[in-house]
Amino acid sequence: MVDVDPSKWERLAANIESTVNKACQELENIASEVIEAKPEPVEWSVKEVIGHLVDSASNNHQRFVRLQVDDSLFFPDYSQDNDAWVSIQGYQEASWHDLLALWRYFNLHIAHVIRTVDEDCQDHIWVVDEDTAVTLGELMIDYLRHLQDHLQRIKNLMDRSA
Repeated sequence: MVDVDPSKWERLAANIESTVNKACQELENIASEVIEAKPEPVEWSVKEVIGHLVDSASNNHQRFVRLQVDDSLFFPDYSQDNDAWVSIQGYQEASWHDLLALWRYFNLHIAHVIRTVDEDCQDHIWVVDEDTAVTLGELMIDYLRHLQDHLQRIKNLMDRSA
């Protein structure tokens, strides 16, 4: 069971907003050679990592909303297909400005959804598979961790390109 503290969701939402806004300020004027560089052919570029974070926002938005409609959710986990999602959507060829704006605004909306979450729903469960189930509260908390992990990955990529 997730702790029922309404200010907890406000703090989480504010943290997501500040994390994303700060990252966008740091990333918006980076040279295309840096954001498109792929250290290895199988590794994602900075652009592709941001694209993956758009996918994460899209999938998690669905989970966050649907878990407030129903007390359990059987919704596919796309993690085993991350590379396919990034490739199919052509993030490497996308406009950097548009991609960054999409990521930013999607996350600002996610923060809004978290801020307005129905407290009675935070223990609703996403059934990932027969061995794994995660509550809405746990999903929302993990969203920020996932975001921060990938922003660290971007920093590492940029450091390698410098």
